Amino acid sequence: MKFVRILAIAPLALVSLLNVGYPFGTDPKPDVALAIAVAVLGLAGFVAAFGLARNATWGIPAVLAVAGVNVVAAIIALVSETDGAIVGLVVSSFALVLAFIAGSAGRKVSLA
Repeated sequence: MKFVRILAIAPLALVSLLNVGYPFGTDPKPDVALAIAVAVLGLAGFVAAFGLARNATWGIPAVLAVAGVNVVAAIIALVSETDGAIVGLVVSSFALVLAFIAGSAGRKVSLA
């Protein structure tokens, strides 16, 4: 399922780009600790997308972890009525579902 794996890279790269740009585009400026945490999550997303693109063994678990953290963070942002939370939730959820499908399609089950 190379096609699903490639499809999973696009939303993950998009949400990672949004995470890296978060400290620079918000008004008022976010707390420094939150800005650093979100930027690090964005960089981790780029690394996970790279691992998925290279079909590394750690690629799928990394994408699932980063997308899962992004979904949880988007739900928290949605509850606290932060701008753009719904976009982050939709894109992160899409990346999580596609990564799960790519991971489950890559495993072969022996019948014997």
